[in-house]
Amino acid sequence: MKKEFSGVWATFEFLDDMCFSIKEIRKQGIEKITTHTPCPRHEIEHALGNPQSRVPFFTLFGMFVGIGIGILLIITMTLDWILPVSGKPVVSVPVMGPILFELGVIMAIYCTVLGMVLLILRDTKKHSFPTSDKYKNYDRFMNDRFGVVVPCSKNEVDKVVEIFKKYQAEEVNREA
Repeated sequence: MKKEFSGVWATFEFLDDMCFSIKEIRKQGIEKITTHTPCPRHEIEHALGNPQSRVPFFTLFGMFVGIGIGILLIITMTLDWILPVSGKPVVSVPVMGPILFELGVIMAIYCTVLGMVLLILRDTKKHSFPTSDKYKNYDRFMNDRFGVVVPCSKNEVDKVVEIFKKYQAEEVNREA
């Protein structure tokens, strides 16, 4: 069940203003900040403190699983259907290379997608977002504006609004 949103969201015309406001909000001790942008910008990641993703761990896990499944399949099949050819070994490591690589890549891809979906679902359950119709129907974030959503307690709302206005936010919306 989603938590009721209490906080502030604002719209910025310029990226620098948005980044400065995010840095100042983080200095106030508020860490749960959501941003909306028309295009990816590395400056926002720096302002948010370079949060690290856990998706690469899913990718690494998938690669190891794929290689393990590949080794298991190759050894099981070669020992099931032994085809001795002159003095060659029944289980040959050089032959495994391309098969292990391909299985490692395909499982890494599957686990990466699965990890992204799981982490997105976890974050959407953990964070609350504005519920007003104005926020839901606001489409300028996808066109030409930058947005910041800050869930905070009712006593922190005034500080956040003040910071947004200090950095020339075009619109500041309170929801409680």
